[in-house]
Amino acid sequence: MGQNKIHPDQKYIDGIAANDSVIIEMIYKKFAPKVFQFIHHNSGDKDQAQDVVQEIMILLFNQAKAGKLQLTCPFDAYFFLLCKRRWLNELKNSGNKQGTIYENVVSVNESAHELIAQTEKFEEEEKRYQQDNKLLIKEGRAAFEANLTRISDKYFNKKKHKTISLKPWYFVAAVSVIIMFGLFFFDYNHYPNFEDYNHLERAYFTETGVSEANLKQAEINFNAQKYDDAIPIFEMILKENNSDEMKYFYAVSLLQVSKYVKAETIFKELEAGNSVYKEKAKWNLALSKLKQGKYKECKTVLESISEDYEDYDEVEHLLEELE
Repeated sequence: MGQNKIHPDQKYIDGIAANDSVIIEMIYKKFAPKVFQFIHHNSGDKDQAQDVVQEIMILLFNQAKAGKLQLTCPFDAYFFLLCKRRWLNELKNSGNKQGTIYENVVSVNESAHELIAQTEKFEEEEKRYQQDNKLLIKEGRAAFEANLTRISDKYFNKKKHKTISLKPWYFVAAVSVIIMFGLFFFDYNHYPNFEDYNHLERAYFTETGVSEANLKQAEINFNAQKYDDAIPIFEMILKENNSDEMKYFYAVSLLQVSKYVKAETIFKELEAGNSVYKEKAKWNLALSKLKQGKYKECKTVLESISEDYEDYDEVEHLLEELE
């Protein structure tokens, strides 16, 4: 185990330990759907899936804060296997043997199983010594749990819409207002908001042939949402290395400050290629149209996005709102 290299996905563990909202939201968007699908196919529901994910996230926070978690395999494999074991134990303990075990395809290697064993050992030790606080990680725990609950509720309930119960005389008044201002006004306010879908990913740059100082500053500015400061640095970097990764984050920065023409030119260039940023570029192109109020064009772009896109649930949700 000691000879294994730290996996680049260690960024997720570090983000959990730092209570980084961007990283935590990324975990929910990228990895929670697989957990929900597994639990749903094995006698569980959305609320139970939410509980399992939340419990595992708190466990990882405790282990990371104790300095006992170094990732040597993809986070996807490790996280899914932890959640899967937790749910199967729940079924076993409850005596629920309904349904057939649905195995979701996931790459699990030897390192993942070794890490699972370490985590389970840590969890047992934490339970054993919790009362006298020998292994209970107090620092930042309350803040992490509060932040986790907020993000978890946002993710698992994001497709729910509040319904307002109106008393009869309120209903009559509401109808009168609609008639007074016309259906055009009502339809206009129906359209979705750009900010509701503007979920930015965190930048981690590892480009070669680029000034390390420029690369680090671009990363810092982008993650701090200082896009006006990031843009000129991206432009310098692109003179050294015109990679798809740099072009993508440069275009996202341009979109954030409403420089639509430049941003869309780059997104269309990436869309025409075959890099890992192809579908992401389409999504951001759709967001650009949404931000400008070009709803028909937004819908057209959304309909061109592959169902294999990692955040396709967001695509479907936005399409529903544009109907």
